[in-house]
Amino acid sequence: MQPVVVITGAASGIGKGIAKKMANGYSLVLVDVNSISLNAVAEELRNEGAVVSVVVGDVSLRETHKKSVAEASKIGTLTGWVNCAGISGVFPLHALPENQTDVMKVLEVNQIGTLWGCAEAIKSFIDSKVNGSIVNISSIHGRRAYLDHAVYEMTKAAIDALTRNAAVVYGPYGIRANSVAPGAVMSEAMEQSFVDAPDPKGRRQWLEMTTPLKRIGQTSEIAEVVEFLISPRSSYLTGQSICVDGGWAASLGVSELDQDLALKYGLNEKTGLPNKND
Repeated sequence: MQPVVVITGAASGIGKGIAKKMANGYSLVLVDVNSISLNAVAEELRNEGAVVSVVVGDVSLRETHKKSVAEASKIGTLTGWVNCAGISGVFPLHALPENQTDVMKVLEVNQIGTLWGCAEAIKSFIDSKVNGSIVNISSIHGRRAYLDHAVYEMTKAAIDALTRNAAVVYGPYGIRANSVAPGAVMSEAMEQSFVDAPDPKGRRQWLEMTTPLKRIGQTSEIAEVVEFLISPRSSYLTGQSICVDGGWAASLGVSELDQDLALKYGLNEKTGLPNKND
């Protein structure tokens, strides 16, 4: 039997992209709270020949992760775990809502959900004496600040800290842990954020313009890095948070363009985006 990887948040976005990439070489346990979308992803992968189990559940509950371990044991040996499930939240610190439910949900899903995932993955690896690998999906928001994203950024920074601890404490037993910090990635949530923005076109252009590669990433580009980190090809890589962000975190503001190069490549000399007539 193939090795098994658990992927949370697999019903859409980055999680779905990771599932599609990992299905070639691994049996999968896909986890999400959205049963309809989750089963659709699972069916798509099964039709392509993959072995896929599903767990419908809230990652903020430890029981969801226990069920995921149990499902993995039915189809093979658990060797990898990807904590991808996460939600956003925009809350100004000076005006946090009196009703704490929305704020706490971000903490429970992003931070506590990842904690439970790591705990159950490591326990399974130890019980089976497996050199397992964990990949946690963090964000560049874990190391950079943006307007009204304090709560979200706090959870993502916590994920990076948790990743380091797991790597250091369990490294002697052959267990690795890394995190991937995406920048702007085109997902259902990203597309909806454009719809909800007062100026959808301007919002998208701002993201493209402020990214050194001048474009929004694709979920497949995150999945490539995750698959590498889960695989034995990254066997000496652990305790790291790897930005997959088009150069965003490395940038000091919006870089000025070399005017001659902008002309040569058909780029707008101010924004760095392709001219429409080219």
